[in-house]
Order: sequence, then structure tokens, then C-alpha cells
Amino acid sequence: MILTGPEIERERADGRITIEPFTPEQVNPNSYNFRLGRTLRVYRDGVLDARAENRYDEIEIPDDGYVLEPGHLYLAHTVEVLGSEHYAPTFAARSSVARLGVFINLSASLGDIGYCGQWTLQLYSLNRVRVYPGLNIGQMMWWRPQGDVALYAGKYQGSTGPRSSDLHVDFEKQIARQRLPHLRASVDVQEVGPKFAALSAAACTASVPEAFCIPAGELEQSLDPSTRAALAEAFDDLQATVGAFFGESTARIEQIAEQVVMSDELARLVRWRVRELVAGRPGLRLAVRSSGIAEDTAGSSLAGVHDSVLGVTQDDVVAAVERCWRSVYAPSAIAARLRAGDLDWTPRLAVFVQRQVEPVVAGVAFTGQDGVEVVVEYVEGLADVLVSGVTVPVMVTSVQLAADQEGDQVQHRGTLTDVVALARDLHERHGRPVDVEWAADADGVHLVQVRPQTSTATVTDSATPWFEAHDLYTEDLSPGFTLGEVAGVYGSYVGKRAPAYRLAVATGVAVGRGWVCRLNGKALADDDTVARLRSLVDGGPADECVLDLGEHVRQIVVPKERLVEHLTEFVGGPSGTALRSFVMRDFLRGELGMISRLAGDGIVVEFTADGLMALNRGTAGARALTVPNRADLAAGPVMSVDEGGEALVPHLDEIVRLTEAMRDVHGEVTLEWVLVGGRPHFVDYSALGQDVVTMDASGIVQISPGTARGPLLRLRDDALLARLSVGPAVSIDKATAVVEHDGLRAIIARVAALPDAPIVHASRPYAVLSVLIGHVAGFVFDQGSTLGHLPILLREAGVPAVAVADLDLADGTEVVVSDGTLTTLVAAGARA
Repeated sequence: MILTGPEIERERADGRITIEPFTPEQVNPNSYNFRLGRTLRVYRDGVLDARAENRYDEIEIPDDGYVLEPGHLYLAHTVEVLGSEHYAPTFAARSSVARLGVFINLSASLGDIGYCGQWTLQLYSLNRVRVYPGLNIGQMMWWRPQGDVALYAGKYQGSTGPRSSDLHVDFEKQIARQRLPHLRASVDVQEVGPKFAALSAAACTASVPEAFCIPAGELEQSLDPSTRAALAEAFDDLQATVGAFFGESTARIEQIAEQVVMSDELARLVRWRVRELVAGRPGLRLAVRSSGIAEDTAGSSLAGVHDSVLGVTQDDVVAAVERCWRSVYAPSAIAARLRAGDLDWTPRLAVFVQRQVEPVVAGVAFTGQDGVEVVVEYVEGLADVLVSGVTVPVMVTSVQLAADQEGDQVQHRGTLTDVVALARDLHERHGRPVDVEWAADADGVHLVQVRPQTSTATVTDSATPWFEAHDLYTEDLSPGFTLGEVAGVYGSYVGKRAPAYRLAVATGVAVGRGWVCRLNGKALADDDTVARLRSLVDGGPADECVLDLGEHVRQIVVPKERLVEHLTEFVGGPSGTALRSFVMRDFLRGELGMISRLAGDGIVVEFTADGLMALNRGTAGARALTVPNRADLAAGPVMSVDEGGEALVPHLDEIVRLTEAMRDVHGEVTLEWVLVGGRPHFVDYSALGQDVVTMDASGIVQISPGTARGPLLRLRDDALLARLSVGPAVSIDKATAVVEHDGLRAIIARVAALPDAPIVHASRPYAVLSVLIGHVAGFVFDQGSTLGHLPILLREAGVPAVAVADLDLADGTEVVVSDGTLTTLVAAGARA
């Protein structure tokens, strides 16, 4: 609503509008005429830069006037000081001036409530027009605003004379506002994360401490090309080995992450935003909080996975943000990502900087399914001691707060009642139960965080130490035990290995032990709980254990003496309250690794002192003990025993007994064993088809029957093939998880570049070479087990393969592999 002339006079008399000097005759029916000041300002350069201060010249208008030239911009000013803290001003040229072809503003006719000073005019004329100081050149109008008023406090406040553009002064601030969105800005959840997005949505109706966000893309852009490449390579290796070298891999990743620093440009923008946030409150403390893109969703909160820093000073914000960034690559964060199946190196973490509330009380609130019942937990001071489980909170329910207040024992009733109202409102807006973090100071209750509750049916979190364990092979799970990320792993053990273990025990064969466990970080900081864990695993046949922590974190071997240290890393630290499930087994290293199978009336036992894993994955050469006729065992059988196999002879009876029993149940099988303390321990088995392993008089061993022809392709990547073969991926899904590894892609590319499918020549039957099945004609190995992982898969797929000692043929030599023979067709390069 525009003010009339008489109303302008009244409001000016009451001090609600400033017009100095004031002349009653200048009052119009709904405006006030202002006059042209004596000074003009013109820019000196033909090209003006919005990001820099532009040079100018000043002109004093003489009493006899000054001619405005067409096509030129002149910055002028009013004689009057004009302004109001109560009305919104606009101005325009007087119609008589406009009829001369003179504009007094080009695109900025609206002023701000709260500005008071001389006004800068933008004179632009279509004709050559002479103007004079004191000319009634324009008119100011005032409008009644609707809504809350925020007064102008910008860079032009209190101006005298014409002011040229100061856009350069806050150019970076404008960029900062665009790249680092404010809490009330329109945000993309994929850039700021659900945590900040939820606060942004709630800020319209709830009191949320002011904040700005550094989107997830800024972290990735801060990584230089070499750091990106190093992280990608490290995660590639981590994925290919399914975490088998987790400690080694994460140490390497943490070392790379030390190079993660904020760019100078982004640091300047962050400091602009911080200055705005602090705004004259130099002692204000800030909270720098992580906001992961996968955090606080309906499926998982991933609470506590990334760092947040409280009590940050203005000068330390950049360093605190960099700390949050680097926490993306902390071992506990990597473990959480692997458990969730996230194998991408790309850092999807936003960070927001927020005014830290200095609360009288703070806490959390949880809504029930109906959104009416609310449970509130609180502590005096900051709530981080509650969330981390350091302090036991006071618990109050909405039912208690609604009860009769006579003889009231509830402290902070008014504050807690406001918390209940806030939680109910957020439940309604989210349409589901929510978990609310809040803080209350003298100004009231402030929302710090809100997220969907990830589960209300089972216990997923405990503020006190929590540890439970069940025998992997013999016990059922207790009611309420949730397997989480290890559900598939547990199912594979229970479905396959548990019946075999029970059969082994029934036939008098030793086995290793295993457990499925559930605990939180606080359990690993509690002496009594740690003692329970150690009593479970200590002793037995092994000094090491193997951990499965999810589908993507498998078969990690750790010394039992360092078990607590490794588990603490995986559950997110000793203060973690989230419950994590995992499978833990004795790792039987022993004196020998062995694989047995029945061969007609006899039995073949391959063995190596390098261990069962090396034998099974093809990373070690194999020796053999062969008994042609099992029926002769009692009478002292005829046998062939390679060096080192003498220790197996006294135990042939039990090896045969279990191998026969397993064949009766599963058909043709190979059994995996470890000799520990001079006694065989059964580990696992693999079902076989009707395959045959033979050796001819020349020493060539048939590993897989059939005929294939092609050029010889020698692989000399033994270190790479051995590392990837030791990773559990190759035993879990035939190496499909490792095909994206750069080294393996290079091998596949070499194969694909050949005009004909090659015969691959490798030093050993490395398990990871199963990825080449379907791409090559056959295999030749220098040595290795005939009963390991790859030989079994080759026989299943019908890919011919032989083992030939001391083969020395050049790449490209045409060869034929046929039912245990090797023939050279083109001898070019042959040196044997």
C-alpha cells in the first residue's frame, strides 16, 4: 500500500521517514520530489569489470548547467538524505524529466527498508540535455510492507555523493552463497546429504541454528589428478581382494588421504561464509558436521561413521572441514561402506558449518509409530556425551509430561514439553517415526538433527556394552539376533559347512571353531566384555582368526592377540553404540595345507607347507601322497609319498574315512585340510563332476581333459595374480568381483587383442585366472595343484589344461593341448 502525500508528512514528523532537508512544497499526492546533487561520476574505461574496482572521474555541475551526452552513463546523487526503517522506498523520474528523454535509473528503482543516505541515480539521456544542480529530477515513494522486517545493513548504507558499483567488494561472497548454500536455500539432497537437507526443510517451521553447507562435489573437486588416481587404484585393489588385506589397504588409503586439502579458492569462499555466520560475534563457537550422502536415510543412518568437530573457532573452520573430509577414508568409514556394498572411491560427503548452541540441556527424542508417544532423553550441557554413550541420560516420556504437575518431579518441564511438540511436528512432516537431536538455551529449543528411525522392531543400538555369540555350526540364533550385512555369509556357512562339520565330528575328525557374533564399540572398551570375547576365541588349534564382516569384507585374517583392535576399527571406535554382526572362525594355518580326493580305488592327497589357501588358490606348488588301493590301508599300503608328506601317513585312515563319508553324501568331492599340531583338521569341501586327473610318462600332468589349439600367451604377472588369488572373491563368485581391477583388465585386453583365443601359459593355476574362462582356448601351467580352485572350475567348464615343468616357449608359438599332452605346431621361438 503506497503512502499518500499527507501520510508521508505525518510519518516524517513522527520520525518514521527521513527526508533532510525537508521542503513541504516538494510533497506530491503520493510521493516526494528530490533534487539533483552537484557531483557527477563517470567511468574512465570502455570495458568495466564486475569483479574489480573500476576507475572513474568526477564532474562538478556548474551553476549554468552541464550537458548530458546521449549514450553515456552518469552516476549522480540526491541532495536529500532519504530513508525509513518502516517503509519500502521506490523512486522514479518526474514525468517532466522523462519527457526530455532522461532516465534517472536504468534497472534499480527499489530501495531497501533501513537504508538512509543520499541516493545514487543512474542518469542516461537519449538526447543532449542540460541539467542543473538542485533540479527537481525525481520522486520517492514509500510502501507499507507485509511480514517481518529485516533492516538493510549493506555496503552502501549512509552514502554521500554518487557511489560507483561496489559489486567487486562482495563478488566472492556472492559466489560463496551460490556454491555454499545457506540452511534456508533450495538444496539438492545428492549434494548436501540427507542430514543437511532435513535441517533445511525443517528450518521453515523450527528453530535451527544458522548454517551453510560445503556440498559433496567440492571435496571431489579438491582432489588433484594424482590423488584421484591413487585412491581409485587403492579401492580397486580393496574390491578385488574383498578386504582380505584390509589393514594394509586402509593404511595405504589413509596415507593418500593425508594429501586431501582444501583449495585456496574454496578456502576463501568458506571464510566469506564464516564471516557472515559469525557476523559481529567474534567469540561464537561453531560446529563443523559431516553430512554423508548415504547418511540418515530410511534404510540406514550410518551414524558416527564420519567425523564432526565441535567448539571450532572462526580461524579453524578450514582445518576442521579437512578433518571431516579425511574421515571419509578412515578404516571405520571404509569398513562401513564395504559392509553396505559401496566400493566406489569417490568421496560422497558434504560438510556443514553451523552456529553451535551452548545449551542448558540437550538430548534426543524418539517418536513412536503413531507419532503421539515421544520418548525424550537429555543431559545437562552438550548432547555429544549422550549420543556417544559417555553419560547416562535422564529419560522422560510424553505421558509423564502430560500428567498432573502437582508435586512435579520433572525438571525442565517447559523445555521438554516444547521438545515433544517439535518431535511430533517432525514426525508428521516425515510421515514416519523420527530420531531428533535438540539443544535448548535461553532462547528456546533448537533442532540440531532429524533423521528417520532405521528400525523400531529390533535392537540396533545400545548405549551400554553389548556382546552376544553363537556357535556357527551347532547353535540356533537367539530371538532378535539380526545378522545385518553378514546374513548371506552366515547362510553360506550354515547351509554348506555346518552339516559337513557335524559329519566330521561324528567320524572322529578334528575341526576348527566358528561363531556368529554381535557387538558394539562400547563392548570393546569394557574389560568384562573383552574378557568374555577372549575366553571364547583363546585356546583351540589356532593363534589367528578369520573375520567375515559383510558380503564385501570377507576372510580377513587377524592374530587373536590383535582381535579387539581390529574389531574396534570395524565397529567405528570404542564409543560406538551401533550393533554390528560378524562371523569369526579359527584360522588354521598349521604345518601343511592339504586337499584330498578319492581316485578310483585309491586316494590322492596334495599338500604344501605354504598353507591351504596357497594350495587352493594356486599360489604354491603342490606335492602329493598317492595310495592306489584304499583297501590295503590296514595292512600297510603301497603308496607314493613326496618329500614332506610323511607326517600324513599315520592319519590316512581318518582322511579316507571322512572323504568316503562326504562322497556318500555329496558324490565326488575334494576335501580341504590343515595339519595342525600333527593332526589333520577338516576345513571345507568342494563337489566335483566325473573328472579325471592323470600324469603321462613324460611328466605332463593332465589337469582338465579336452583338446584346444591356439597361440601361446605367457603371463608374467605373478605378484598381481597371487595377490588377487589370495583375496576371497575368487572363492566366492568365480572372481567376478575382480574383473574391474586395472591389472586384470590389462590381461583381459591382451587376450582380446589376439586374433585367435590363446593357450595361456602361467607359472601356476592361480585362482583368479578363472575370469579368463570363456575367453581363452586352454591353459598350460609350470606347476601347481590339480585339486585347487581353478583346476576344478576348468574341468567344470571343459577348458583343456596341463602342467608342464620347465616349458620355455616364446609368445605366439602355436600349440595344441589335448587330453594331457602338449604339442608344438610352430616352433618359432622354442628354446626347449
